[in-house]
Amino acid sequence: MEEKVVWQLTLRLFSDEKAFGPGIATLLRKIETLGSLQKAAQSMGMAYSKAWKTLREIEKVWGFPLTYRDVGGKNGGGSSLTPGARFLLEHYENFTEELRKSADNIFEKYYSGSFYSELEKIQSREAGEED
Repeated sequence: MEEKVVWQLTLRLFSDEKAFGPGIATLLRKIETLGSLQKAAQSMGMAYSKAWKTLREIEKVWGFPLTYRDVGGKNGGGSSLTPGARFLLEHYENFTEELRKSADNIFEKYYSGSFYSELEKIQSREAGEED
């Protein structure tokens, strides 16, 4: 094996339905940064209708709105996060970061150091037995 393996983790929260995950977290961060659901969706390569539907589904799960929406007008409207959305996002990101740090340590324990040399020994023995 020439390349070493890496790990990847995707954290999703569930109740009866999906309650929060990386997609909604990214969407909320982009709304916060760009000030618009439409711009956030566009920046993610997502249709506005899908972004809007996703927000509505997550709001149903939690029971409160995630964004304030300013409709149209001279400046074109916009969106911002509610305090509840900020609270959810902060806790999700903190949980994810802590989980990543723990997973890094566990990964290091099992897949570094002598892992690859031991694996090569096993493969060499198996190749020798096949001859």
